[in-house]
Amino acid sequence: MPQTTRSLATFVSVALLLTVFSQIIYTMTLSGVGIVEGWPLRSTIWTTELVLFTSIAIASLVGLVRSTDMQFGWSALVIAGLINMVQSGIGLSMFLPATNAGEEFAPLMGTVLAGSFLFYYLAKVALGLAALFFGLSLFRKATGIARMVGIVSLIAGVIAIALNIAALRLGLGAVPLAGMAGAVATFFAGCAVWFSNRREE
Repeated sequence: MPQTTRSLATFVSVALLLTVFSQIIYTMTLSGVGIVEGWPLRSTIWTTELVLFTSIAIASLVGLVRSTDMQFGWSALVIAGLINMVQSGIGLSMFLPATNAGEEFAPLMGTVLAGSFLFYYLAKVALGLAALFFGLSLFRKATGIARMVGIVSLIAGVIAIALNIAALRLGLGAVPLAGMAGAVATFFAGCAVWFSNRREE
């Protein structure tokens, strides 16, 4: 892997792990907290994720251009970054105004929420694909710990893809399980990108 691509892989893997960390903070601190009450922290986390996923999309696009054998993995990360940018943007720009509009506009808030989580699930599908492709590459080419990470990443990716595709139909009720599967897949996608980087040094 050329030095420039190794640097990109390191950056993307760290950024992916940071998005998992941000989701953990979000769940631990804002679960059950209203939009208005939790807005300062909620908007801060979403802004951070928007910046992270924008960076992931840009870096992965460069990785896609430079890669000789991981086009599918980098493509999945580009798509995941772009979809997450849309999802975070919806939350930042629409959730608070729709909530403040009052009870008579509750159906509007429900529509905005449903649209946001549709993109949420799609992004998790793309991240699952990234975990699958990078994990499969490690499984085929690496040895030792890196190969084990590849196997786990592959499995986590398949589970995240299946659960989040199902969630597209099931709606908001599927958020906890599908979201958890997506977070696990994101974590192992980051690990797989990291080990792919180390393997080719």
